[in-house]
Parts: sequence; structure tokens; C-alpha cells
Amino acid sequence: MSAIFSNAPVNPSRRLVDQVNELKVSLARQNIQVTDMSRAGTLESGIGSEGPGEVTASANEAPVELDRLEGRIIGRKIETAPPGASRFRYFLDGSQKTIPVCRIGLSPVVAALSAVGILQRDGSGQGSLLPGTLGVNQAWIVPRETGHSALDRLIAEIESWGGMVIDPLVKGGELPCDQYQALAGDYGKMLSCAFDLAGELRSGQEQELLAQWHNAAGVECPDDWIVVDGGLRSNVPSAVGLVKELQIQHLTGDEALALFDLPQGHRTSAFRYVSPNRRSVASDGMDTSENRTWWYMRLWNSTGMDARHSLVRIEAPHRIATTAQIDELSGWILAERLPRATDDPRWPTLLYPIYYLERILKRRLAEITAGWPSA
Repeated sequence: MSAIFSNAPVNPSRRLVDQVNELKVSLARQNIQVTDMSRAGTLESGIGSEGPGEVTASANEAPVELDRLEGRIIGRKIETAPPGASRFRYFLDGSQKTIPVCRIGLSPVVAALSAVGILQRDGSGQGSLLPGTLGVNQAWIVPRETGHSALDRLIAEIESWGGMVIDPLVKGGELPCDQYQALAGDYGKMLSCAFDLAGELRSGQEQELLAQWHNAAGVECPDDWIVVDGGLRSNVPSAVGLVKELQIQHLTGDEALALFDLPQGHRTSAFRYVSPNRRSVASDGMDTSENRTWWYMRLWNSTGMDARHSLVRIEAPHRIATTAQIDELSGWILAERLPRATDDPRWPTLLYPIYYLERILKRRLAEITAGWPSA
């Protein structure tokens, strides 16, 4: 693909440890002391060890209606696509590190690092990073309205050398002062908000990159498809989302039993999830939240394992509605399981091209966090 991609995220030019050392020296000159948190570890390995949750529904929200495209939800056998038959040529993923840097009073100062990119595969099956798609972003997550002068100085210092500072407590609009102060004084809540915001920032990068790919591929490679690691937020005609964290149970009763009893190489019937509380309409009038086509697949044998072992949910664009289309996409996905990425604990739900891309992205983040004690 010859299209040129523009990387909107700002690429950090210095290691995190160098940025923080400079910050501490500058604050020390102003007699401002900070409490070091450099050995705390990333939030991904602590409070956020399971990663950001699904964004399609809240944990307490039950489906109001299922539009069952193939009748009742049952298990259906999938035929794995033969070598070379898959039209998946591109794979999109993101990686993040959310790092508590220091603390001033009760307010943690968190560095959110994320990298996104697209892997392309040529006709011989070799994968490489699609030129122009690697985007690396860094943001500092700090509450702005605490009234703490030392925190205000830290924010001013970061912004003086071009750093991006985002307040995790105003993403949904302004809060009343007393409510803001109560949240800002809750240390654990602040870390949780920082972790959620970091995930949203990375997801935004991924969605922007997917839109760029669609605009380019729609002209140059209309028959090629892309797999997105995670859910879709819009109906991109040639994109499939693969959701690995099944924290929300969309099916109930016998249909849920059919899901959890799926043998290896089987899928559920396809459906569309309808909930009036989750609707969002894109500029083209298409319902981007509920109107995609969903089904579940079991990638590997789950005998003796948790009921969710190797289960993934597939999200496909609205135009995918027939059994023949769904079976074809499912067969392509099964073909992408090999070789197995067995040195990653998530291998039962991890497609190898996504695993390969993640290694590239994590190496880029490792360059930025080199020398950081807990990274």
C-alpha cells in the first residue's frame, strides 16, 4: 500500500527517566519536593492487570434485545481456511504502559505511554510494519484543579517543555468543586481513573489509525481485510474486531450454555446486540454501537479449563449478515492461529500476526522506558 499515513501522536524524543530527572531537578530548585514512585510498577501489572475492560456495555447492563441473524444461538462447526485463502492482509494493535512516576500530596502523577501500528503481510506470508503507521504517544495524567501549588508548578514545568497534561477527572465534563476535591483526594480512585484514561487514549490512537487505513485501503486494496485486536467502534466495511477479554456475558440461559460448551473450531450463531442505553449514531446515520454483527468462537481445546478458555468474540461490519459470509471470516480467523505464540500466556486467544506486531510495539515502548526501575 503506497498511501502515506500521518502519525498524529507526538513521538517522545527522550527516555522517561531523563524527563523525570529533569523535572525533579527543576522542582528542587523551587524547593518543591515530590514523593518518588518509580519502583511501584506499571498499572497494567497492578490494579489494571487484566487490561482495560470492554467499552460496549457496563458490567451491570443486561442485553435488552438480540437480533438473531441465524436463529437461536447454537454451536456451529467451522472449516479452517486452506493456506493462502485468508484475505486478512493487515493487523492493527496497540500497546501501553501506564507508570506512576511520583506523588504530590494525595495526587499521583502518572505517565501514560502508548504505541500503535499496523502489520502488513505480503504474498509470501511475511509480515512487516506498514510504513508510516507506527504512532507513539505520551501523556501526563494529573488532576489540575486541586489548588495544590506544588502540583500546579509540576504541571507548568511539564507543559513548558511541550509535555501533554490531561486531567482524568474532567473527561465527562466539569464536576462540582466539592465532588472534584473528594475524588482528587482518593488516591486509589485517582490511579484507577488514570489507568482508564490511558486505555482510552490508546484506543483513540487505534481508532484514528483504523480510519486512516480504511481511507487508504478503500481506494488501493478494496478486497483486503484488517483484523483489529479489540472491539470495533464503527462499521468499517473490511475490518474485523477480535475481543479477547470477555468480561460481559451477553447471552443467558440455554444460549449461554451453548456458548460455554463450544468445542474447538466451532462458533456460535451470529447476532446483533441492541440496547437503547448504548446507542451512538455516526455522521453517516449508521448506529455504530449496536449494529455490528457479533459471534463467538472457540480457537483451541478447553477440556479441563475455565469455560472462557480460548473463547473470542468477533465483531464484523453490518454488511456481514449471511451464514456464508460469517463462515468464511471464521475460517480465515482459524487459519491465523498458527504458528502458536506459546511463549505468551494469552496464546489461546492470540493470533500470531497480532503477537508479532505486539513485540514490535513493546520494543518501541521499552526504548522510551529504558532505565526506569520498574519498567
